[in-house]
Amino acid sequence: MASEAKHTVSAFDDELGALRANILELGWRTSLAMADAIRALEERDTALAEAVIASDPEIDALATQIEAAAVNVIALRAPMADDLRVLISAIKIAATLERTADYARNIARVVPQFTGKYPKKLRKRIATMNDAAKTMLGDVVRAYADGDVELAREVRTRDDAVDRLHDEVTEMLMAYMIAKPERISQAAHLLFVSKHLERIGDQATNIAEMVTYSVTGNQLRVRDTESERLAA
Repeated sequence: MASEAKHTVSAFDDELGALRANILELGWRTSLAMADAIRALEERDTALAEAVIASDPEIDALATQIEAAAVNVIALRAPMADDLRVLISAIKIAATLERTADYARNIARVVPQFTGKYPKKLRKRIATMNDAAKTMLGDVVRAYADGDVELAREVRTRDDAVDRLHDEVTEMLMAYMIAKPERISQAAHLLFVSKHLERIGDQATNIAEMVTYSVTGNQLRVRDTESERLAA
C-alpha cells in the first residue's frame, strides 16, 4: 500500500513537471514570436513576418495541449489546495501566453503595409517600448519557472512604464498625422503596433499576478477582459 501511494505521488510530480516544461516552452515560443514580429517590422522583412504568422497555429495547439493536460490531472488526481492552485494557474497562464502570441501575429500581419520610413525619434520610442514589454514577458516566464514571487511583483511595477511609452507614442503619431496627412495610413498601423505592445505588457502583468496566486494563494486583480477579446 505504501509503495502504491509513493508511486502515485511520483507520477503526480512527473505530471506537474511535464506541465511546467510545456508552459516554459510556450513562453519561449511566444517571446520568440514577439521578437521576430518586431524585427520583421523594423527590417521590413515580409518573409520573417510570414514565418511568425505561420507559427501561430503551433502555439495555439501547445496552449490547448497544456489546458487539456491540466484538466486531465485535476480530473484524475483530485488535487487539493496548493497543487490545485498550480494547475488552475497553469491553465490561465497558457491561455494568456496564447493571447500574447496572437498580438505578435497581428503585428506581423501589418508588416507588408509599411512602405516607407517613419521618424527616427518615433522608431526609437517604439523600440524602447518593445524592449520593455519583451523583457517583462521573459522575466515573468522565469518567475513562473522559479516560483519567484518577488520577480513577479517587480514585473508588475514595470507595466506603468510601458503604458507611459504607449501614451508618448500616441501623442507623437497624432502630431505626425497632422503634419503629414498623406502618411495617416502608415501612422495608424504604428498606433496599432504600439497598442499591441502595451497589451503584451498587460498580459505579462496578468501572468505575474497568476504566479503570485499559484505560490501564495493571494489572488490579485487581473486586468483587461473585453478589450483583449476584441483585439485578438
